[in-house]
Amino acid sequence: MSSGVAEVSGHTVSGAPGRFILDARENHLVSDSRFGPAEAIQAGELLLAAIVSCAMANIQSNAEADDIRIDNIEVHASHRRGTTDPTRYDFTEVRIEIHGVDQPTADSLAAKFAASCPIYNTIGRGSGIDLTVVAHP
Repeated sequence: MSSGVAEVSGHTVSGAPGRFILDARENHLVSDSRFGPAEAIQAGELLLAAIVSCAMANIQSNAEADDIRIDNIEVHASHRRGTTDPTRYDFTEVRIEIHGVDQPTADSLAAKFAASCPIYNTIGRGSGIDLTVVAHP
C-alpha cells in the first residue's frame, strides 16, 4: 500500500459454494456468502470489523499523541440489512467504551475518530451512522 491504494483480492474455493479466500498483502482470510456455509465471517461483518478496527486504532493513536492514558477500548458495531431495500442497511450503530478516562475525554477522542475515519464517514454519508460513547473512569 505504498501508493496509498489498498488492495484486496479473492477467489472462490472449488467444491465449496459460497466460500471465498480473501488476500490482503500476505494475509489471507476465509469469508462466506450469506447464502453459503455461513461459518466464516461474511461481507457485512467485514464492514463492521473495518469500522471497529478503525475506531480502536484511531482512538489509541490520538490518546497517545495527546498523552492521555487509557486502560482499554471496547467497540461494538451492528447493522441490519434493509427491510424495504436490501441493497442498504436500515441502520448502523457504533458503541465505543473507553476505560480510564472521563466522559469529556472519551467524547473528544471519539470526535477525533468520527472526524477522520474514512470508513465511518463513508457509511455516514450513505445510510447514516449512530455513535454512542461511554467513559469508564
